[in-house]
Amino acid sequence: MENKNSANLRVGFHSIEMLLKLSPENIKKIFIPANRNDDRVQNLITMAENLSVSIERKKSLAQHPEAILKNEANLGLSDLKKYEESIQHDNPTFLVIDNVIDPRNLGACIRSAAASNVAGVIINKHHCSPITPLVRQVSAGGTEAIQIFTVTNLINSLKHFEKLGYLILGTSEHADSIHTELDLNKPMLVIMGSEEDGVREKTLDKCSQICTLSKKKTINSLNVSVATGVILFEIARQKLA
Repeated sequence: MENKNSANLRVGFHSIEMLLKLSPENIKKIFIPANRNDDRVQNLITMAENLSVSIERKKSLAQHPEAILKNEANLGLSDLKKYEESIQHDNPTFLVIDNVIDPRNLGACIRSAAASNVAGVIINKHHCSPITPLVRQVSAGGTEAIQIFTVTNLINSLKHFEKLGYLILGTSEHADSIHTELDLNKPMLVIMGSEEDGVREKTLDKCSQICTLSKKKTINSLNVSVATGVILFEIARQKLA
């Protein structure tokens, strides 16, 4: 019996379809609900069979398919440094998650990152939700489509990128500058925190610039996943202009 909490477990059509597109060789087996025969399931079966990926029906699954991977890489700061050196991208954006403990919010943030051409996601290990099957499911394939790095010392990571000339951009509802007034067309790390507590003060102290996403006086804070989408697509817009 497979461990439902295994880091090698993927749940949902989006995640498994993305794996089949990007790294089918890393899939050990796919399980599909025994009682589903709709087009979505049939398409998944066809994709798997065309790629010679093992697939099996499972009575205990009611709605969503599952996949078990052969290997799951855990990427840290040393991997992040090597990746930054290797990417063929002269103006990258990295999303930093500092204080998001809700797995659904984390998954939604990663989905926005994957959709907005972010080079990678950096997660503060001790102040965030881990990458769980729920995070992966909510990300709708985003965790499979983008590089994710979990670091134990976020401050050291920020210092490394600062030395490389990156803009370290923090977000806070108390900031004077709004994101649309800033020049975001440069290599940068943008840091997001929870809507309850925001980015930690220790992290904000290391930012070279801090901005808000709204100047409305009555309500100027957003759900972190919404806020992440807002700022990442403004960055993408400026970099494509």
